[in-house]
Amino acid sequence: MSNFDTHFKLNSNLENNPPILKLPSELLDHCWGYLRQQDLLQVSRVSRVFWYTSRSRIFKSLTVTLPSPAMLLLNQNLVHRSMNKVPEILERAATRITSFYSDPGAGELWGMVQDWTVATTPAIRSNMFRFARSQEKNLAPTLVDALFPFLSCSRNLRSLELVRVNLGRQQWIIIECLPILDTLKLISCLFPPSSHLERPLKLKELAIAGDSFGPRSIEEDVVSVLCNPAYLEKLTLIDFLITHTVLAALSSMPPFPHLTYLSIFVTSPSGDHFFRFLAAIPALATLRIFPWSANITPLHPLPALSSLRSYDGYPNLLSYIVPGRPVDCVCLVLMTVTTDDDQSDYPLHTELVSIVRNISHSAVPVRKLAIEYFLPTFDNLTTIAKHLPDLHRLDLGLISGPPPLTPEEIIGPSESSFEFGRNYAGSEPVNTVDTIQVRRIAPKVMPSRNSFQGLLSWLAEGRAPLPPKLVTLRLSHSSTGDEDMQCMEGIKQRELVHCLHSRYPRLYEIEMGGCRWWREGRHWSREVLDFEKT
Repeated sequence: MSNFDTHFKLNSNLENNPPILKLPSELLDHCWGYLRQQDLLQVSRVSRVFWYTSRSRIFKSLTVTLPSPAMLLLNQNLVHRSMNKVPEILERAATRITSFYSDPGAGELWGMVQDWTVATTPAIRSNMFRFARSQEKNLAPTLVDALFPFLSCSRNLRSLELVRVNLGRQQWIIIECLPILDTLKLISCLFPPSSHLERPLKLKELAIAGDSFGPRSIEEDVVSVLCNPAYLEKLTLIDFLITHTVLAALSSMPPFPHLTYLSIFVTSPSGDHFFRFLAAIPALATLRIFPWSANITPLHPLPALSSLRSYDGYPNLLSYIVPGRPVDCVCLVLMTVTTDDDQSDYPLHTELVSIVRNISHSAVPVRKLAIEYFLPTFDNLTTIAKHLPDLHRLDLGLISGPPPLTPEEIIGPSESSFEFGRNYAGSEPVNTVDTIQVRRIAPKVMPSRNSFQGLLSWLAEGRAPLPPKLVTLRLSHSSTGDEDMQCMEGIKQRELVHCLHSRYPRLYEIEMGGCRWWREGRHWSREVLDFEKT
C-alpha cells in the first residue's frame, strides 16, 4: 500500500471529516474527470485529499509555449523594443520547467506526465520584419534545445506534440530515447536535411500538419523513420507543402497491416501515390479526405478495403469508395473548392439524390450520416429518408459560409414509405410563412436565427420526412464559429420536440445550435451546451 493510500484510508476514517472525504479515491478521480482544467486546479486547493486524488489529472498534460513579442505595424522602434523583451519572456518559461524537473520532491509528479506539448508562436512572415524574424530564429531554437532534455524525465510520456519546432539531430535523439512514446504530432515543424535518425520509431499514431507558408520540406528518409509499417495504426497528413513527398515515400514502403485510420490532404500531383498507398492499407477502417483536397479519381479499380467502416470527405470519391464496402458512417462536405475570386459564395454539390443513392449501396445499412453545407429542401430531406431508412444519427450543418481551413487546429463517424402533400415544390428550400427561409448566402452572412425553429416545425408538422429509425438529430450552422444559437424559447422547443417524438418514437436526442434535448423514458430534458474550450 502506497503512502497516499495509507493517508487516504486514515483520513477517510476520521469521524469529523465531511462525508465526501470518505468516498473511495477511484470515485473522486472519476468525478474530477468531468471538470475543466481551471476548475480542477481550484478543486485541488480545497484539501489534501482533493489534491492527492486530482493531481494525476492535473499533471497528465504539460504544455510549454515559447511566445514571440507583440508586433506593431509600421513602427520599427517598437519592434526593436519588443524584441528586447523576448529573452525575459522565454527565460521565464524555461525557468518554470527547469524548477519543476529539478525539484527532487516532484519526482513522483514527473511520472504522471503522459502528454507534452512544446510550441513556439508563429514566425513573422512580412518582409518589413526581417530583423524581428532573424532575432526569433536565434532565440527560439536555443530555448527548445534547453527544454527538450527534460522530456526524458517523464518516463511515462506517451504523446508528444511539437508546434513550429526546428527538429535538429539533438531533438531526434531525445525523441528516440522516450521508452513508451506512441503518439507524435508535428505541426508546421521544420525538418533540416540529414538531421534525422536511421532507426524507425515505434509510433502507433502520427500526425503531420501545417499551413501553406514556407519554405518547408521533408526528406523521404525522414518519412521512413516516422512511419514504421510494423506499428503505425493512425496517420494524419495535412501539410500543404510536404504531402507529395510523404505520399511518394509511403507508396513505395511495405504494407501497413495495422493502419486503421487515415486523414489526408491530397494534391493533384500526389493522386497516384495516394491510390497506391491505399492498396498498402488492408485494415483501413476510417478514411477522411481533408477539405480543399484535389478532385481526384482513380484510374484503376481500388483495393478491396474490406474493413472500411467510415468515409469523410467530398462526394466525388464516394462513388468509388462506399458502394460494395461495409461503410456504416458517412460524413460529407457539399461545398466545392473554387478559384474564382469574383464568386459571391461557394458552389455546392446539388446532386444529392445520386450521392445518397451511392451511400445506400453500401454493403451494410448506413447508421450515421453527417452533411456540412446542407440546403434543407423538400427533395433533399425526402431523399435521405427514402434511401437511408436505417439511419440512427443525422447531423446537418445548414449553409452559412466557407469553412475556416486551418490545418493546425485539426490535430479531432428496412423499407418505409411516406406520404407528402403535392403542393410543395421539391427543388425549393423549405420555406413557409411561420417557419423557415434558408437560401444560398454570401460567405459572411449568417442564416436567420429562426432557421432551427423553422426546420423543426416543418419536420414536426410532417411536411418533410426523417428516417423512421432515427435516434439522434443534430442541427447546426456550418462553420459560423457561433454555436451558441438558442434561437427559440424553451417552451416552443419543448412543443416541437414532443411533436417530433410522436412522429418518430425512436428519437432519443435532438441538438439544435446551443441546445440539446434528450429523453429518459417519456420525459425530455433540456441542456444549454457549453462550447468553451477546456
